[in-house]
Amino acid sequence: MNEVLRKIPQNNFDLLLFLVLILISVLLYNRDGKRFLYYYRSFYNKQFEISYGRHLRLTHNFIVLLSVQSILVVSHLLARYLEYCSNYLTNTHLFPLSFVGILGYLTVKWVSLYGVSVLFKNERAFHLFSTKSAKTANLFLAPFAVLCLFVYLNYGYNIEAVTKLMYVLVSISVFAKLSTYNYIRKEKLMDVFYFILYLCIFEIVPILWILIGLDC
Repeated sequence: MNEVLRKIPQNNFDLLLFLVLILISVLLYNRDGKRFLYYYRSFYNKQFEISYGRHLRLTHNFIVLLSVQSILVVSHLLARYLEYCSNYLTNTHLFPLSFVGILGYLTVKWVSLYGVSVLFKNERAFHLFSTKSAKTANLFLAPFAVLCLFVYLNYGYNIEAVTKLMYVLVSISVFAKLSTYNYIRKEKLMDVFYFILYLCIFEIVPILWILIGLDC
């Protein structure tokens, strides 16, 4: 009995996007292969923190390129999720809207937090917190990007696959926040009250506004 292979529908834009993600990784590796490898070994050792961690800032090109990777992955998945769940948006411009929305949100968040740190004369806490937050989020989103590529190539982005990936993304985000909080607690950068206030204002409330506004 001959087995009929199901052809997975693929979009040229999606494949191009994954190619861009791979090229960014290649670029980072070619610039400094040692730093690139140390960064992804941060899952189980502190080589990256010892060798490079103290010299990085949120605006460092290494962090910026990693963040671009993460934003592209999340924007791509969010656009696919909105195709199924939103009652107000059409499929035409979902990816650019998602990308601009996430980029705008992150810009407003970090600029606002920097303004607060200047107001209270604690820029050091901002640099440590923002860099650690970005490094942790990008580190956890890297294997998630590989998972998205695997799911896309093997199963396609149907509603079930996209929904499960969104659950994984939320879980990763929660774990990254917990890891960042653990770092803040050890370094004594801010009180628990202020960290909870930060989560409510810059993490939870924007997501709730988006869900309500898009009728998801």
